Amino acid sequence: MKRWGLFLAMLLSVSYVLLPGVSAADEIAYRAVYHVQKVETVEVGDVPGHVVGFSVTPGLIFMTKGPAKGEIGTRKATTSIDIVNGKGSFTGYYTYTFPDGSTMYDKASGTFTSVDGGKKSALEGTVEFTRGTGKFAGMKGKGTFKGERVGPPEAGGDGYVDITGTIGK
Repeated sequence: MKRWGLFLAMLLSVSYVLLPGVSAADEIAYRAVYHVQKVETVEVGDVPGHVVGFSVTPGLIFMTKGPAKGEIGTRKATTSIDIVNGKGSFTGYYTYTFPDGSTMYDKASGTFTSVDGGKKSALEGTVEFTRGTGKFAGMKGKGTFKGERVGPPEAGGDGYVDITGTIGK
């Protein structure tokens, strides 16, 4: 009886790894390119130059590693910001959709620092891959990102982020 139990456990574990979608641990990497469609900010008033707000930043994702390597998908994003004189933090929620209907969801938190007299912002932080569908079914994981935004945050702008991480079930 113990042999049958061991055999069944091995069969289930092999089946789990061979199922389509995310494997036990996949490296993932992509570039997300975005356009700031909407920004709303409010002056806080506690110190000069302190604003909070949110932005809506649709765009594209270019997969370079992972279950969708070589594919291009669309991005929907809403990000909250907290800025003091061009330097601050943000938290965003992102949905990526691929041509086959697969989706990938993540949450990113990071900092941005104004550079080049406020004409650009350097972005960096961490990302948490929260769930997915299709080829990303069962996905969970973490990663990091770095990127750049062109234009002052209050006026919008365009940008990109390069993300690397590990996802698994």
